[in-house]
Amino acid sequence: MEGHQANFWNTYVFSIDHKMIAKQYLLTGLIMALVGGYMAYVFRMQLAYPGEVVPLFGQVTDEAYNSLITLHGTVMVFWVGMPILLGAFGNFLIPLMIGADDMAFPTLNMLSYWTFFLSTVVLAISLFVPDGPAASGWTAYPPLSARAEYSGVGWGMNLWILAVALEFFSVLMGGVNYLTTTFNMRTKGLKFFRLPMMIWMQVTATLLFMFSVGPLIAGALMLLLDRTAGTSFFVPDQGGDPLLFQHLFWFFGHPEVYVLLLPAIGIVVEIITTCARKALF
Repeated sequence: MEGHQANFWNTYVFSIDHKMIAKQYLLTGLIMALVGGYMAYVFRMQLAYPGEVVPLFGQVTDEAYNSLITLHGTVMVFWVGMPILLGAFGNFLIPLMIGADDMAFPTLNMLSYWTFFLSTVVLAISLFVPDGPAASGWTAYPPLSARAEYSGVGWGMNLWILAVALEFFSVLMGGVNYLTTTFNMRTKGLKFFRLPMMIWMQVTATLLFMFSVGPLIAGALMLLLDRTAGTSFFVPDQGGDPLLFQHLFWFFGHPEVYVLLLPAIGIVVEIITTCARKALF
């Protein structure tokens, strides 16, 4: 039977190898870290020298400032922390540390990355629409985010919501792979309580994300309908409740801090125990 012919596209672009996908997540996350860091530089310079022209940016208007802090928070949490700590380290280390050849669903793994990449493209497009990018804060609290006239942002906010939703779907696809791979593809004799701490942290973070993200996806859809279809889930003057969105958001937002923290703890624990040559107890 003729072997599979490797070429540039299926080796480096549409790869199903967990190591290459991990590198794709890492590279995209690092690029977005530069973008988020640049935004932080701009608004911190504006705070340090109010009213002056910021080098490499220009004059920071009120609208631009609101957009910068919104996108900076969003980028650093969803497009830097999660793809690097979960996407890159999870993809690279889980199969290696449990003795598996690859992820349980390699094609789904590839689809997970490209859905994430699509979310990055949608977020980038939101920077260039006529009314400008999202400007309601990274938590997107209504009523500021629920009506375009409140923030002066139309399609920029809609695209922001779509980008966040795509990123969540990407992590959900990755999570299915992480859990299935860890539960079903461990090497012979590797029981759960012999798993490395890094794997425990990745699996726990994945479970936290998967159990908590549903309400926020529902809230994002409701917010998008408020903006585009005339509904009033979160608009108080039409009977809606802005606090409802805050409850839906923080049902996800509080576990999210541990989704980011636990893989980092796993990395620190593995490094310290290895360098100390002493097992964790």
